[in-house]
Amino acid sequence: MKHNQGLILSATVLATLAMGVTTLTANAATTYKRSKISKVSSKAYYSKRQKGKTYQFKGTAKKLTFKANHALKNYTKTTWQASKKTTVTKHGKQYLYYYVKNSRNGATGWVYSKYLKAGKNFQATTPTTTTTTTYTPAKAGKVYILNGDNTYVKFSNGQALKTGENYTQTQQRYVYKAGKKYLYYFVTSADKKVSGWTWHGYLKADSSTSASTTTTTNTNNTTTTGTNNTDSTATDSSVNDSTPVWATDDGQRARVGIPMNDLKAYLKAGHQYNGGLYAEESDEPSLPDPLVLVSDISYGPEKNNAYSRYDVLQGTANGSDFVVEASDDVVQLIPKNGDALFQKMGNTKVFASLSKPEVTTQYATGDKDAYKMYGPRWFQYNLDGSYTDWVYNLDKGQWESFK
Repeated sequence: MKHNQGLILSATVLATLAMGVTTLTANAATTYKRSKISKVSSKAYYSKRQKGKTYQFKGTAKKLTFKANHALKNYTKTTWQASKKTTVTKHGKQYLYYYVKNSRNGATGWVYSKYLKAGKNFQATTPTTTTTTTYTPAKAGKVYILNGDNTYVKFSNGQALKTGENYTQTQQRYVYKAGKKYLYYFVTSADKKVSGWTWHGYLKADSSTSASTTTTTNTNNTTTTGTNNTDSTATDSSVNDSTPVWATDDGQRARVGIPMNDLKAYLKAGHQYNGGLYAEESDEPSLPDPLVLVSDISYGPEKNNAYSRYDVLQGTANGSDFVVEASDDVVQLIPKNGDALFQKMGNTKVFASLSKPEVTTQYATGDKDAYKMYGPRWFQYNLDGSYTDWVYNLDKGQWESFK
């Protein structure tokens, strides 16, 4: 599965718990609430998810229900325009929703913000006339008819460029795909049998002509081939110098805590985590949240996405590619073998595991004040997505669960 969320733990909930206030547990009755609906400046988004839906909101702000009306998998080559927003609360966790309208057919609904990415998708600019220039194919590609208007374009009737054939360009325009801008030329073959739009990178200037394409090719703004790795988490020395104890498991060793930063650094160094990590099937409040097992975890450009070179956490789930879509703040995954993965949230260390903490064990966190100033949190998950919430009692020196 390609498009799934990691377990995002709310800083607001953790801060509240850290002050000693009991919040809803997984066993409490599910209730949805939403904040006041407010307008947002119109902004374009797209989604390439194969799972997820848009919804109609029913009920009141304090008793909110969802009714699905559109499947996102049917709109992967379109643009959504957002105009309103609200925050939905489930079990103390908050989820931002946008009200969107689709550029292809006007479909509308509320959608979870993490299912969207900013940018236009299969939209285009108005064609402009250019100096007539002759090209030949530089690589394999096709010439397409572009149907629709600039708010939604559809590629059809693709015909392969023929090696050695001359193609005359007379117009150009930009086409947006997955938030990126690609320069397309309108060309006609020398034999007049083929005409349409093709990506400019498939062509090279015909050396037998004197025309130059310097001006037009310099305006291109396509994706680069280099890796865009904006997370600068430093690699721990233990990752550089040796294999960390948590990276292998013979089934005999004791359970350990895995720092999220160390896991990411280990993966960024080119390694793979093969122990298996569970992530939520979905963290959208309108859907059930069963855990899905992700294997062969690595870090790098997203597989099967020719429009992006951005590094992501990814692996394989149910025989398909799985991208762990994490928030910028924190992501928690759950080790299959019973280890606990942890990360700092504010002043609190947060653990996630399938197993419960041993009552009096102070698990290593790399923070000398972790068991002195703030009691760490521990989320013990079940495979159906429910969990038990544990906190370390600083007075008693032991872990206690909220019931």
